[in-house]
Amino acid sequence: MLPKLTAWGITFDLGLVLLLAYLLILWVGGWVLELLARVHYHKAQKHAHQGFAFDLQLDRYECPQGELLTLQTFDDRNKLAIYKAPASSCNACVLKTFCTPHEEGRHVYRSLAEFQETDVGQFHRWLSLIILAVSVVFSAGGVLAWWNKPGEWLVVIALGVSLVLLWLDIRDNPAKSEGDAELMAEITTDKW
Repeated sequence: MLPKLTAWGITFDLGLVLLLAYLLILWVGGWVLELLARVHYHKAQKHAHQGFAFDLQLDRYECPQGELLTLQTFDDRNKLAIYKAPASSCNACVLKTFCTPHEEGRHVYRSLAEFQETDVGQFHRWLSLIILAVSVVFSAGGVLAWWNKPGEWLVVIALGVSLVLLWLDIRDNPAKSEGDAELMAEITTDKW
């Protein structure tokens, strides 16, 4: 039997306190995990194009030396637009050793997929859903274990919070922005 804790005139079982602390860690952990994955994804995308200016109207990149990288390939499966600079320009450039390791000219890959459409995004989404489902199971078990005992209302609230967070995460599936949809349509119809 675990000892009892008294706070604010209310006596709690230590097991109840530990369960609530565990649920709090699950709730925050699931949210933080997905948030960190999104931040890392967007940071990696920015880093891939660092130093290159993108002109949306002309659908091309410009390197720091003024060379234009035009759309060469569209990878529909991975939702990537691949831009390439002429090899002759890159091979004669003073920044070649810092910019591109091969003789084919610089390639820039622009992802047309939203975070949740990528494999990484789907993995982290499922991971956060599983973490929140575990919190629902643990809070439901807590309701059964502490039914008709002091502090049962805390576990009932925790179960409600777990269910709401799981429901919010399930329905949080942001649609692609209109700009990306228009860009995808333009690339697939006009260029190919």
